[in-house]
Amino acid sequence: MKMHMGMRKARSMACEFVMDGHPDKVCDQIADAILDAALAGDPRSRVAMEVTGGHGLVVVIGEMTTGTRFDIGHIVRQTYAHIGHDHPLGVCVNVVVQSPHIAQGVDRGGAGDQGIMVGYAVNDGPNGMPRSWTTARALCTRMRDLRTQKILPYLRPDGKSQITMIGDHVTQVTLAAHHSEEVDLARVRADLLTHVVRPIVPDIHEDAVVVNGTGTFVLGGFDADSGTTGRKLMVDNYGPNSEVGGGCYSGKDPSKVDRSAAYFCRLIAKSIVANGLAPEALVKVAFAIGRETPTLISVETDLAEAHAMKLEQKVRETFDFRPEAMIERLGLLHPTGWCYRDTAAAGHYGDDRFPWEQVVAI
Repeated sequence: MKMHMGMRKARSMACEFVMDGHPDKVCDQIADAILDAALAGDPRSRVAMEVTGGHGLVVVIGEMTTGTRFDIGHIVRQTYAHIGHDHPLGVCVNVVVQSPHIAQGVDRGGAGDQGIMVGYAVNDGPNGMPRSWTTARALCTRMRDLRTQKILPYLRPDGKSQITMIGDHVTQVTLAAHHSEEVDLARVRADLLTHVVRPIVPDIHEDAVVVNGTGTFVLGGFDADSGTTGRKLMVDNYGPNSEVGGGCYSGKDPSKVDRSAAYFCRLIAKSIVANGLAPEALVKVAFAIGRETPTLISVETDLAEAHAMKLEQKVRETFDFRPEAMIERLGLLHPTGWCYRDTAAAGHYGDDRFPWEQVVAI
């Protein structure tokens, strides 16, 4: 199918990213840390975790069927502390076994849920990710590194970035930087201009940079705000200028095609672009719960109709979209060199550690 290129390559665009200490991202990481613990003890674990936290309390609700045992409360507190927050937390857990009506479909190799999943790639920037997304992420990554490497030790884990672009030119940078109370805005702004903005967006005028627009950002994380799993879909995916699927990823084991099929579609889309078959690719699948075969497989590019149809047919012939086949090909039950909590911290794509970021022949 031919892609309407203007939908994603707009003349002007904006993109946001959040740091790993942002309350929503903390919830994502807690949910995936629970998944990591379950799969480490029992790779066939079925997990669906929802986490909400704020103001000293974290609530974990969901379903889990597993042959291993671990302390969810300990994982919650350990994850929060590892991110860099130090507020005490109360933890409430209400987790039951997976519904047998869902299990009966998954046990025979079917999808763990219905849904539409999307994978995207573009030759606009590094790793086949949109330049707006990679720039916004780089700003947050730089702030995190300055904190963890103690170059700017007054920085704290929470924070955000946002950029505006016209064409390939960044015209506005907005940073929210969580910091300790002994520093004032003037110092924070000067340090971030020098150590964050200039290395990443060297040609921007300082008047086009906003740092902590309310004047201070001392209270952060669950001390100041609340968060919920799955609220940062644009951060987790490709930014607001590309279509994404309907479901979030974190807290879900790979039998949930919300996760495994989205990763698989990214593998295919990135491979299409990296192999020079198209400058942009959007790969989309849809599943019915309990069924092995997708109800939709679609490949959208800017190629002429005949070439687009030929590429889509090649994808159908080359890749096995059965849930168990996707899980096995990507090694999703036995993460090696990565963990699910890593995906929740700084975006699920554009990181070469993840197996769906490899490039394969088509």
